[in-house]
Parts: sequence; structure tokens; C-alpha cells
Amino acid sequence: MRRIGIILLLVSSQYCLGQSITFGDQTSLYLGDGTTFFFGGNTTLNGTLTNTGTIVSYSDFDFVLNTDVGNIKFTGRLDQSLSGDTLDVGDFIVDKQGKLILLTDRVIVSGALKTTNGVIDAEDEDDILVSGSSDDLGSGYVEGKLVGISQGNPVTFPMGVNGSANYMTISSLPAGAIVSVECRVPNQNSLLPDEDMVGISDEVEWILKVSGDSVNAQVSVSFSGVDLQNFSNGEAIRAFEYEPAIALYSKVDTLYHSLNGTVSRASADFSSGVITSSDNILITNEGRRLSIALVPVIVEPTFFIPKAFAPNATIDENKIFRPYFAGAIISSITMTVYDSFNKEVYSINESGTELDLSQYGWNGILSSGQDAPEGVYYYNVRIIAESEEYSQTGSVLLVK
Repeated sequence: MRRIGIILLLVSSQYCLGQSITFGDQTSLYLGDGTTFFFGGNTTLNGTLTNTGTIVSYSDFDFVLNTDVGNIKFTGRLDQSLSGDTLDVGDFIVDKQGKLILLTDRVIVSGALKTTNGVIDAEDEDDILVSGSSDDLGSGYVEGKLVGISQGNPVTFPMGVNGSANYMTISSLPAGAIVSVECRVPNQNSLLPDEDMVGISDEVEWILKVSGDSVNAQVSVSFSGVDLQNFSNGEAIRAFEYEPAIALYSKVDTLYHSLNGTVSRASADFSSGVITSSDNILITNEGRRLSIALVPVIVEPTFFIPKAFAPNATIDENKIFRPYFAGAIISSITMTVYDSFNKEVYSINESGTELDLSQYGWNGILSSGQDAPEGVYYYNVRIIAESEEYSQTGSVLLVK
């Protein structure tokens, strides 16, 4: 390993050291605006650093007693470590495979935190403080805890756990508010959903805390890597449609309750997507726990009866005259069809725990086995679904 004891003045260019290197105590390293210095091997910087350019490291980097380190970027294939005391960083960029392990007291990011690829291991309390900006455009993430200072704009926390990115954005924060977010795998025994949930994901949860007075804020999560098809908690709720939701833990009843919100970019199996809460939540210095739940979509029941049908149609749905219903579980159906002479040509009266209307209907055949003639027929239909009655009387045209 070489020990250097000189002044290195680097201005407006690109430089590269491909081997491990230790800068001596008397060494001063100066990187000017527009300068990029690539460090290929393990680097220890005992001397002083002035950096208005960008340091790019492919391996371990120890800033020793340097605190104001400027823009830094970590890239490479192997796990790397970042060592030093409290580091004041401009832009902090991680675009690599594997982990970047923080062996620092704290990293304070005044520029942009960009987790393009890779994982920042920040398991200790308050490892990273972001007073600048971050976004949800990357696939890398911080594993552990992250602290953000609001500038009056939304604050994005690029979090994740166990190989999956689970970003959180907090909006409507007052300027100067300091919020910390921890992303972790929850304790399955603590995931108790209320009666309106199907279940709660046991892959990820977020712990939100504010330093100082409590604040009301809107929360959005960009989640991935969750299984909302199988649960070790909760009970099945029969519904026609489901969707993911943000679940908030309540200390009052020790249950999780879903927040009203909107879902976008959700995958077909709900393993990934974006959820934004409609209402603000109260974030305290004691912390709030959030997770991802699966909930039934509340759909107003829809009752529809066609005005015509054709037994010889090429489309199966047009061959049968029957009612269509969605939005609730059907327990009873009564249906009668008459010809123009008020003679009954079809009748059904069925009840049960869960009826399938597609199994009932008139196919245009008379009780004699003959095809009914083309013309107008009349009907009475009555359906009971979840204690509500839906009925309709009208006419239908049989088309040949």
C-alpha cells in the first residue's frame, strides 16, 4: 500500500487510481468543480480534503477525520464500506451491486440522495440525515433508518428490506419538520387486522417518528415484494373485488385499520404498486406503524336485465334471458316469464348461501320442448342480496 505526503491539485478533468491507497497525514487532496476522481481500490484519507467535484469509489473508503467531503458516488460489484465520523455530503449517489455498509457516526446529505441501485445498510439510529432531496426513481434503497428534514416540499424516503424497494413519501409537512422512517420486517404476532381487512402483509412495515411536536401529514408508499394472496392473519372476506391499502396501527385497540386512499400502478397480484392516503395521519415522537393490507372494494350493487335475447346467437351471453347482478352476495332469486297471452313459459325460485345467476335463465324453449316464437315476452324478477331486495318488472324481445 503506498503512502502519499504531497498536495494533489485536481481541476476540471477525470482521474483514476486503480489500486488501494493511503493518503498520509500531510497530504492535501483538492478536487475542483467538474473534477471526477475514480478510486478503484480501498482508500484511506488521513490528510485534508477539499472537494467541489465528485469522488467515485469502487471499494471501501475511509475519510478518517475529514467531515466536509463533497459529492460522493459508490459503484461496483462487491459490498463496500464507508468510514469516518460525521460526514457532510453534497450529492450522495449509490449505483452498485451489493451493499454499502455505513461505519460512520452519521452521513448528512445536503444535496441529493440517489439510490439508483444497491442497498445502503443503515441499521443504526439516525445513520443518514437528508436535508436536500431524494426521489423514487431508483431501484436501490436504504435498509434500516433514514431521517429527512422537510423544506416545505414532499420528502421521499427510499427505503427497503430483504431485496425489495419500499419507498415512502411524506407530504404536507411544515418546513423544518424532522421525520425519521424505519423500514423492517414486522413481527407476525403483532399483525392483527380489524374486521374490514382480509389480511396484512408480513414482509414489510414502516415506523414513522417526528422530532419535536406532532405533525399531520399525507403518506404515499411505493411498495414491492409483498404477498397479498396468502396471510397468516385475518379471515377471508367474500367480495367481488379487492385492492391493497395502507394499514395504520392503533394503540387504542391494538388493531390495524385501513386508510382511505388511491391505488395506482398495482400489479395483477398486488405484489407491487403505489398507494396514497386520502387523509392526513398524525405522526408523533412516539412513532406510528404502517403496513400494507388487502381490503375488499366497496361496490354499489348493480342490477341489470337485458331488453332482448337471441337463443340462436353466436355469443353465449346473448342466448339466455337472465338478470345480471354484481356488488353483493345473492341468497334468493325468483323469476317468471309470460307470453303475450299471460301464459307462464318459464319460472324459477331458488335460495341458498351463495347463488350464481349464470346458472339460471330462460333459453327460449317452451315446456313442450318447442322453440318459442319470436316476439315480446314479459317478466317479473326478484333478487335478495345481503338482506336487500331488488325487483323489476318489464318486457323482453325474443329475436330469431
